[in-house]
Amino acid sequence: MRRGKNIDEQRKEDGRISDLYGAFGCNVGDGWFEVIRGLCRDITDAYGKAGLPVDIVVDQVKEKFGTLRFYYHPEGYDSGIHAFDSLSDGHSIRIMPGVTDLHKEIAEIVHKWEKESGNVCGKCGTAGKLRKDLSWVLTLCDSCYAHLHKK
Repeated sequence: MRRGKNIDEQRKEDGRISDLYGAFGCNVGDGWFEVIRGLCRDITDAYGKAGLPVDIVVDQVKEKFGTLRFYYHPEGYDSGIHAFDSLSDGHSIRIMPGVTDLHKEIAEIVHKWEKESGNVCGKCGTAGKLRKDLSWVLTLCDSCYAHLHKK
């Protein structure tokens, strides 16, 4: 596996950012390892059941409003903007033009695991809950919350 070009390299060589994952990558706490693993397993299983190769490209994996965001697009489509996240409640709206029923199933899988991340501490992986009283909305267990809240 090789690292993609970072933002500066892409802008200099390509004149734009064309590989979002290479530029921004995966930026979440270790606590969500099993969440991401479950998400990837379910995506792989769905493609396997359909007898098709995985044809999605991961653009970015990050935390936003305290929960996981898994941005991707089907191969052959521009990565563009295809998600809108609400500031008030953290819900995400996905726009995926010209996709198959399998792509719709993948979107449901992604939504399920993004929602599940709101129950898993992003730092340690134990049961957690959304904490909105910090300077940044995070999903934390009681122990990690107490440690962070004391700072």
